[in-house]
Amino acid sequence: MALVGFFDILGTKAAISSGRFSDLMSLDFAGPASVAAKLFPAIRVSIFSDSVIVSAEAGNYPDFLRAVSLMYGQWWADFILVRGGIAEGEIRWVDHEPIDAEFRSCRNLSCSRVYGDGLVLAYETEQRSGPGAIPYLTEIAADLLSEVEENSVLQGVTPMFCWASEKRAELMLKYASLNSDHEAQQGNGRRHALATKSYWEQVVEKRKFLPNEFDIMPMA
Repeated sequence: MALVGFFDILGTKAAISSGRFSDLMSLDFAGPASVAAKLFPAIRVSIFSDSVIVSAEAGNYPDFLRAVSLMYGQWWADFILVRGGIAEGEIRWVDHEPIDAEFRSCRNLSCSRVYGDGLVLAYETEQRSGPGAIPYLTEIAADLLSEVEENSVLQGVTPMFCWASEKRAELMLKYASLNSDHEAQQGNGRRHALATKSYWEQVVEKRKFLPNEFDIMPMA
């Protein structure tokens, strides 16, 4: 069994339609997940389009927590709003060295063979839990992450992952407040902005801060 995270940029379709999506945004989204994969060899990472999959087997959940914290911190630093779903379940990364070796030199081929009920549940959690740039959790995933660090879970109708140190969380609240003030008065953008602001208000009010040791790229 494993912890599995599915993460998706909010508003990609609208951003592409309006011409606001760019190569730079794609690079800024993929970069933190690539760094996490390099820093934490025990996790598995796949990046495609505007989505990222991350998984860690039992025993490596602290690395999963650190990896997701790193990714969200860097995404917010680049003003990329990402909603996530984290679940516990089976995930299969299908490696086949004879085939992989044969096609590894093909620069026109990118392949991730991955499936499992944990991935399905993580995707469904991301899609159905609610609005906002928030990593949502299943109840089981919340229990497992709480065992790693009790402050990593904010309880609600659907539990939410708390990934920030105190200093970073207070900054995120300021940013989320400014973002909600500037969003249109209706529509999905406004709904996501208000939900994100409410999340950070609760994180700060309930002091759901990660210890600084989990802040892999601390703020200056």
